[in-house]
Formats: sequence, structure tokens, C-alpha cells
Amino acid sequence: MAQLTERVYLVGSGLLGNRMSDDYDCNIYYVAAGDKGILVDCGGGRNTHKLLDILAQHGFSGEQLEWIVLTHAHADHSGGAALLQRQFGAKVVCSRLTAELVSGGEDTLEIGKAREQGIYPADYRYESCVPTIVIEDGEKLYCGDLELHFITTPGHSRDHMSIYIPQLAALFCGDVLFSNGRIAVQQAEDFSFEELADSICRLKELQAKDLFPGHLQPLCGDYGKTLTAAERKFTAGEIPESIV
Repeated sequence: MAQLTERVYLVGSGLLGNRMSDDYDCNIYYVAAGDKGILVDCGGGRNTHKLLDILAQHGFSGEQLEWIVLTHAHADHSGGAALLQRQFGAKVVCSRLTAELVSGGEDTLEIGKAREQGIYPADYRYESCVPTIVIEDGEKLYCGDLELHFITTPGHSRDHMSIYIPQLAALFCGDVLFSNGRIAVQQAEDFSFEELADSICRLKELQAKDLFPGHLQPLCGDYGKTLTAAERKFTAGEIPESIV
């Protein structure tokens, strides 16, 4: 577990990170909101016990989890939600499109196809969950002394949302972009370069101090540099480098 800022901790990551928890996990962030906790994304669900062990080592418990906020439905971001929801009663928060996908489970997420393509191992199983709160673009939720703003940011996937916490000047951008202005190009019908470019422009307006992407290194003290780098590429008619 790495404390990134006074209130934000990295509690899990996979192959496209520091391999803290499980190879098939995204970056998993814990945000301390008084005596409550918020997880932004929750990994693939293969080794959720390791995530809980990491939290416990630093004085946090599953019982403190108030919300599990999903940026989008891809299994490396949402696969652990069902277990955490069932075990601790944490509220799962996501967009309407994400809710439809994660509640449908393996069929709607095409996990079988992903296993065949080697994206996930042959023994990987996805457990569906029913989200507690369906959030819309521009809505806000409150946890402790923190206010979470939700922004629709399609491109990487149609259901993608990002989360901005103004009290921390922290932006959790999921898979919209990564260090050095890179993106993650997907061979999927809901991937869109045009929508991704629009989403990046929209997030740049927030002027966030810290940027927390879904893979690779967190970007503390970024002050919009990474968003600007990607925006300039798109404006010049170029495609930013892909991490996959």
C-alpha cells in the first residue's frame, strides 16, 4: 500500500502497474473520508483477500468501506465488487450503462470471449453484482467531508465515468488516459477516438492537481500536464501512444 496524498492511497494494481495485488487488477485507490472509506475501482476479483490484507496492514478495514465507485465495467476494474458488496455491505456506485453490464455478468461483458483471446486466464470467473446507486453525468455524492463529482467520459468504453473530488483537487480518470498523455486503444465496438478526445478536453477544464489513472503510475502534482499532452496530440491530428 502506498500513501499518495494525505487522503488517497494506492491499495492494489496489476501487470500494468506495480503488481501490488493481482496481475489482473487495475489501480485500486482508497480514499479516506473521515471514518469511512471509498474504493475507486476494485480489481478483477481474483485475489480480493490480498486487497483486504493490504488495507488491514495500514489500519483500514472492509467494514469502513462506504462506497465502491466503478469508473467502468471492464472486469479488471469491477470484478471484485460483488464480494465486497456481499461481505461488507458497501454501496456500489456507477453509471447506468456500467450497472447494466456488471449486473449481466459474464455474458454481457463477453468474459468467455476474453478468456479465449487470452485477455483473462482460463480459470477466471466474473461474479455479477447489482449496483446500489446509479449515477448520472453531473451528479454529486457526499461521503464524510468529501464531495464526489461524476463526469461522463466515454471513448475508452461507452459507459466510462470519471470522478473529481474538489476538496482534494483529485481526479480519478480510470482508463481515459495515462502517464505521458498515453491512452489505451481497445479493439471493441464501443471504443471511440473522437469521444475520447472530447472526454480529455472536458476533464482538462477541471484543473485537477493530482491525476489518478486506472493503470501505470499515479500522477501526483500533475496540474493538468498529462491531459494537456494528450489534448495537443489530438488537436494536431495525431493519435497518442497506446499502452496496450
